[in-house]
Amino acid sequence: MVGDWVIDLGHSRIKWAQTGNNGLLDRPGSSPVDQPGPLETLLLDSPGNQAWASAQSRPEAIDWLTAVARDRGLKLTMLATGSVELPVKPAYAGLGSDRWLAMQWPWQQTGSALCVIDCGTALTVDVVDDQGRHLGGWIMTGLATARTSLLAKAPGLPRRLDTAKEAEHPARDSAQAIVSGTTLQLAGAIERSIDAATAELGQNPVVWITGGDAAAIMPLTRIQATADEHLVLRGLAMAAKRC
Repeated sequence: MVGDWVIDLGHSRIKWAQTGNNGLLDRPGSSPVDQPGPLETLLLDSPGNQAWASAQSRPEAIDWLTAVARDRGLKLTMLATGSVELPVKPAYAGLGSDRWLAMQWPWQQTGSALCVIDCGTALTVDVVDDQGRHLGGWIMTGLATARTSLLAKAPGLPRRLDTAKEAEHPARDSAQAIVSGTTLQLAGAIERSIDAATAELGQNPVVWITGGDAAAIMPLTRIQATADEHLVLRGLAMAAKRC
């Protein structure tokens, strides 16, 4: 049986997959949001009659996907937060659909108090209690965004940045100090957020993490987390099954 397409139009990247047996994802892929050619080729050349998408403040990406779906004869449904009945309800109007969708699979798997961390263009932390209620969360600057913003405000700093090396130790050149410092900054923010969530919940939450910068940040924390790079896509797949 050919599955539906699930597509996450993020701030920086497009991620996609097709739904498979038991909600698993087949042929997941990604590309920069301004280079959608690989997905366009797949949509035009592959089977599948429906697509479910989530979009984050990228109207040009929505317009592109709508046009491709029309040319392909693909039924496209753009999901907004709360537009489908899913287990975890949003704590407030205006919650980003990516954050809402990313909480669904962890709750289905865990069934207990949890936090979902997404290390992307923005770094977000969302809190769900042991009744499956979303309590809200935090949004902060993501790793690449923090570095870009710093360099934009301080043009005298070095522009060539490498990967972080032993970020927990003082750096001996400015470029490495920027890389290590921004990584350490977000590691500390994650730890502080989980501490705050634990106090709010009155118990230790199960922590899930997703996003492209998770591997760079999480080793600098004391947080034990389950990593899953496809949480938004898994939430989209759950929504597709309920419609």
